[in-house]
Amino acid sequence: MIELKNQLKLTQQLILTPQLKLLLKVLQLNSLELEEYLLQEVQINPFLEIEYKDLAPKVNQEKDYSAKEVKLTDEIDLGTEEFLEKSLYLIETQEEPEEPIWEKTLKAEEKLSDYLLWQFRMKEVTPIEYEIAQYIVGNLDEKGYLTLSSADIAKELHLTEDKVEKVRSIIKFLDPVGVASYDFKKCLLTQLLFLGYDKKSLPYVLVEKYFEQIPEGIEVLSQHLGIEPSKIEEALEVIKHLEPYPARNFYVETSTYIEPDLRFYKEDGEWKVEVLKEKTFTVRLNNFYREYLRLKKKNSQFLKSKQFLKEKLKEAENLLKALDSRYTSLYKVGTVILKHQKDFLEKGIKYLKPLTLKMVAEETELHESTISRIINHKYVQTPTGVYSLKFFFSSGYKASDGSTFSSKAIKDFLKKIIAQENPTKPLSDNEIAKVLKSKYGINIARRTVTKYREELQIPSVRERKKQKKG
Repeated sequence: MIELKNQLKLTQQLILTPQLKLLLKVLQLNSLELEEYLLQEVQINPFLEIEYKDLAPKVNQEKDYSAKEVKLTDEIDLGTEEFLEKSLYLIETQEEPEEPIWEKTLKAEEKLSDYLLWQFRMKEVTPIEYEIAQYIVGNLDEKGYLTLSSADIAKELHLTEDKVEKVRSIIKFLDPVGVASYDFKKCLLTQLLFLGYDKKSLPYVLVEKYFEQIPEGIEVLSQHLGIEPSKIEEALEVIKHLEPYPARNFYVETSTYIEPDLRFYKEDGEWKVEVLKEKTFTVRLNNFYREYLRLKKKNSQFLKSKQFLKEKLKEAENLLKALDSRYTSLYKVGTVILKHQKDFLEKGIKYLKPLTLKMVAEETELHESTISRIINHKYVQTPTGVYSLKFFFSSGYKASDGSTFSSKAIKDFLKKIIAQENPTKPLSDNEIAKVLKSKYGINIARRTVTKYREELQIPSVRERKKQKKG
């Protein structure tokens, strides 16, 4: 006979709070997208208002309303003078000289496959695992789901199914989370695991075992599970905010005007980082509604509107916190990038150092997926031009003298070697590998040279011979 027992168990679990959802959203926006988002929020939240900088009156110099001075707490005392003074949130930026428009125009195709493979390369993976990853991302549909089974891929690549599944499990937890899942249901389960909901949690159980019953409503699910409706409602709220189609936000861009989010500059012989905040306007809390909340009326209509305004005030406060966290995280990541890549900024591509998401995550104490969100679609202005933040991330190799070279630097060496070769007797990939070893001390395999050459869209030795004859 089975004996039933009650057990009390403590487990750690990450709950996707409204503040965290907002922070994740704000983190992944670049400058232009952030300005558009803030303008939308101002339209729906009476506590937020914007002040365009070219029309802004001069702020009293005796009061410093810089972002560093703003203290945003969970509990707000609506009746204090301190609240009325420090609720104002101004985003200060210095005017910069206008850059040529062509320098801020990006013409490229941003593909989900490129973004996933870039993240995968930042992991410690073998050439075989990278080949499997290429095959997987090449077989994703427009929703981000994998169209082939692991068994089919393993058969095609002459590998074991376990090796394929190991790579797929890594890709599933890259950004966007849930990509390379086989279907809608498995995609949601992956996202729940990523957010810290284990397999016994209510949101996970609902998706895994009662997915088809969810449309029937809270009461039906409550009866099936024997759980009170309020807990079912909370779990469904979590599920509602998951992304069913991971590839939804990836599309082809033909011409996009870009605005840098960071600036690397040299002042008094020292390199510095600056976060470029909104240039067009400042964001602040609306004084009129704050004063309205201090009234002492007792009628029901007033109390109802007051409750609504308190909720909107909390939302506005959370947005300002998220903005502050975005700027802080950007600054941390920018500082680490600059620390590793100073030589590149001063001396050129040869001195670009290997840098991975894991390295930056360890130095900033942020998660790798957070780093990925922060740098995606964001740019930095430097004395030598505007670069994507992803440009500074690459794997690398150690030379015989102990120095390290990024894969981008090695590609640059490869281009120079081919440009200087004898046109009548072009170098094979194996010969290029030998030149890299003898001239730069870089020992890489012939297949790696082939991969880099193909990524640079340089023809093979046979095709280069034909072009010469032609």
